[in-house]
Amino acid sequence: MAGRRVPTTAPYDAKGGLGNGEAMGDTSRSESDSWSARLRHASASLSNPASLKGLILASAGGAVLLLPGLATAAVSAVVVIAFALVGVLDVAFAFGARRRVRRAGNRVWSLTRGLMSIAFAVLLGVAAFAFDAGAEIGLRLTVLLVGFYVVVRGLAFVIRATARRDSSHRGVRITGGITAVALGVLAVVSPETVTSAIISGAAVVALLLGLILITWGLRRDEGSAPVAADPDSDGMLAVLWDWIVGSDIGRERRIELADSLYYESPARLSKRSSWWVMLVLSVAIATYAVLADSTAVVIGAMLVAPLMMPILGLAGAIVNGWGRRAVDSAVMVGLGVTVSITLAYGLAAWAPVAVTFDTNTQIVSRTSPTILDMLIAIAAGAAGAFATVDKRVSSSIAGVAIAVALVPPLAVVGVALGGGRMDDAAGAFLLFLTNFVAIVLAACAVFVLTGFARPWALQSRASGILTTVIPFVALALVVMVPLMFTSRGLVATAAVDAQSQEIVEEWLGDDSPFTVESIDVTATEVTVSLVGAGNTPPAEQLQDGFYDSLFRRLAVTIRVTPVEVTHLPAPTPSAGLVEERD
Repeated sequence: MAGRRVPTTAPYDAKGGLGNGEAMGDTSRSESDSWSARLRHASASLSNPASLKGLILASAGGAVLLLPGLATAAVSAVVVIAFALVGVLDVAFAFGARRRVRRAGNRVWSLTRGLMSIAFAVLLGVAAFAFDAGAEIGLRLTVLLVGFYVVVRGLAFVIRATARRDSSHRGVRITGGITAVALGVLAVVSPETVTSAIISGAAVVALLLGLILITWGLRRDEGSAPVAADPDSDGMLAVLWDWIVGSDIGRERRIELADSLYYESPARLSKRSSWWVMLVLSVAIATYAVLADSTAVVIGAMLVAPLMMPILGLAGAIVNGWGRRAVDSAVMVGLGVTVSITLAYGLAAWAPVAVTFDTNTQIVSRTSPTILDMLIAIAAGAAGAFATVDKRVSSSIAGVAIAVALVPPLAVVGVALGGGRMDDAAGAFLLFLTNFVAIVLAACAVFVLTGFARPWALQSRASGILTTVIPFVALALVVMVPLMFTSRGLVATAAVDAQSQEIVEEWLGDDSPFTVESIDVTATEVTVSLVGAGNTPPAEQLQDGFYDSLFRRLAVTIRVTPVEVTHLPAPTPSAGLVEERD
């Protein structure tokens, strides 16, 4: 039975020692019984429908992450089946709808839409079997078409909400439309990236949701938290809500966390003064570290930077419906950003060093953020929020501060502005904005799941919370557009570099006496630097190889550094020169 408790230890005797269990055989049998009892207990705890769904979701999510090729094929098959079913239903509606809704216009449109859906499903299915990457191409085409549709619908939604000033929740509707447009633009600009993001994101969500359902089943059986949902009759959303209610940390713990996240009375001025002092010092350390191109000192600036706390405080205020605290945290972040950039600008202007922007690794690494930076910030924001709520891992917040840099990008913004490098300043600020938005969204989700958010506030103030969260979602989607462009550029460059390496190695051959030192490919020319002695193969062959792979004619420059080897063997002493010694 699910609630049954099985003893896992041998009984103690009156003298405090083990009774019959002191014998080696009894101890081994007791341990075996303990493990088997635990296994039976866990199996009974997970035998309810909700936990079984969790096992299926977690297994499916893990399989998708571990087997990307198989997952792509499976998702492609699901898309084909879905389009085919939608097309069949539309055709059936066109011929079998009730007389009162059987208008000629509706029937013609339904028949046309159904036939187009069936034709598209057939096209995707044929492409999946006819080409090696047909499944991926079909998914990208689907995402591209859906992206165009979402852009059009989003624009229509924004225009309609803007024109109708008397509509309720007008701001939410406009923001939702902008979010849809941004998401559609992402799908149109980079369908392959969006496809990968959708599949991997769905896998991660399924894995996390499955683990929550499994843990809920164990919690339900142990009685460690109040459980109101019935796994046999309630759906997955009811079980998830029951998890949130059961994870409530309580009023006292929430007040304790609020005292660390918000700089309020008592000692309000003292708390804020300390925060500003640490911010100024961390900006100074980061600025000088950037100027000195020192990674170790930049890490020190990350450790002492206090900007993470008001960002987490903003997330906590959003999910709890604390309007004043949300505004206060946002103002602190805004003022902190302004002061950080201004101070870095002034310190860099008076620093007795000349900054080389093209070779300074601390600047170069922060001026071209990519999607990976957003993923890092999401994980770091979730870790920071969890470390804030859970006392057992609160010491990990320092590692979170290192993982997601907040102050160093602002220092780079100030240094770049001082040097007149507006592009570098914009790139560094985009990195900070990426980190900021990702941390807020990830922390909001973790605060809800770990019980920091008040359940009654999530119910009674759901509309206000969504109104506050949606702009951050829209901002995240807008930020992802330049991040995807940068990511695509880096991926394309890496692909060209890999192809160039293969072309040059094939041109030289397996037994070549030359070693490739560097390959530099531009839009019009490729420069190959070799080290070795002898004659290279004809340059025309290398030029033809690049044309066959890259489909463009490039000027070819081959630089060879001769190698001179001087070998002097060790002298061998002759018999007549060996001195005999006593």
